[in-house]
Amino acid sequence: MSTAATDSPPNSLLTGALQALRHQQVTGLPALALAQDLVELRGLLDSLEAEFNRRVAAFDRSRAFAALDLPSTAAFLRSSCRLAPGAASEQVRLARSLPLLPATQQAFGQGQISREHASVIAHSAEEVGTAAVQQAEPELLQAARSLHPQHLRRVTRHLRYCLDPDGALAQDERQHRRRYLHLSQTLEGVFYLDGRLDAEGGAILRTALLALSGPPGADDQRSASERRADDLVELGRRQLDQGQPRSSGGQRPHLSLIADLATLQQQPGCPAADLDWGTPVHPQTARRLACDASLTPIVVDERGDPLALGRTRRLVSPALRRALVARDRTCRWPGCDRPACWTSAHHLRHWADGGPTDKANTVLVCAVHHRRCHEGGYRMVMDDSGRITVIPPASRRSRDGPAP
Repeated sequence: MSTAATDSPPNSLLTGALQALRHQQVTGLPALALAQDLVELRGLLDSLEAEFNRRVAAFDRSRAFAALDLPSTAAFLRSSCRLAPGAASEQVRLARSLPLLPATQQAFGQGQISREHASVIAHSAEEVGTAAVQQAEPELLQAARSLHPQHLRRVTRHLRYCLDPDGALAQDERQHRRRYLHLSQTLEGVFYLDGRLDAEGGAILRTALLALSGPPGADDQRSASERRADDLVELGRRQLDQGQPRSSGGQRPHLSLIADLATLQQQPGCPAADLDWGTPVHPQTARRLACDASLTPIVVDERGDPLALGRTRRLVSPALRRALVARDRTCRWPGCDRPACWTSAHHLRHWADGGPTDKANTVLVCAVHHRRCHEGGYRMVMDDSGRITVIPPASRRSRDGPAP
């Protein structure tokens, strides 16, 4: 048998082992046995990744891609191994770096660390120099065996701040200069948010969102991404309520809503309301926004041209707001404990339907449950003792007819 045949990878053995695994019955396996299988398989996959990368290194060193009429190893990985361009380039970079980090290469080959861990360590060598990483390699590998790659990257960043503070600062400045935020609106009125923040900006935003959200309540069925979206909107709402941004046209900037009285009263055939930038919204959304808002009545003629502008007045006065906070303390939706600072005043009977703006007809509700009261069709009822009952939409339709 030739040396080449002896040294060829035993792919047939791997294929046979994989077939055996496929035929193994896993349904009903004890949890501990299944967990152990997953750990062992993950280690085997990491070892197999290391073997793949070792062969990539040999392929790259011998320039075997030229015999296949290809320009580079990365091109071969893209075309023949179906790797994405970024993944192909990363494989080549790792294959060229690992021979200089023998301890990392050995740990990778034994399945002790993953390809992502090895890439983090190799990237650190590019940043601070191979010699420095070789000296710190035992500590880095010990961290890699117990941390996932993202946390390991934090360790290597600390290493760079110690060994190459000027380079680390320059990289931080580059990241800061690459920040951006795009806010675009579709024809349907939906906004898309796309952006990039540096480490400081992202940490500030994440901390602010976490401070707003807290643990989800028992009845909170929103996903984590939905909660983050709501919390980001809540940040904007609070900033506007505080009146701290620059004034616009002599007034504090805030969201504007233009709605006919017929829309707020939900009369048949009523038009939609309009938000800033001309975005139309449903009458129920208009009613929710108008629950606790500053109103400026405008008299218009039959063509819609303004004839008279009334004096702006606020529905819920500061004194009433303080009274509601003292009474309710939190969102009054049963089971919700969001604090009063997260809430708006909700009219149990909407003022557009003749409901008074007083303590007996208003309660504090958070943004989630305020939306549920209007767009969701739920109704909150307070008895003489102050206890709140929530009536679902189906119950309301069967007893009262269409929801007000």
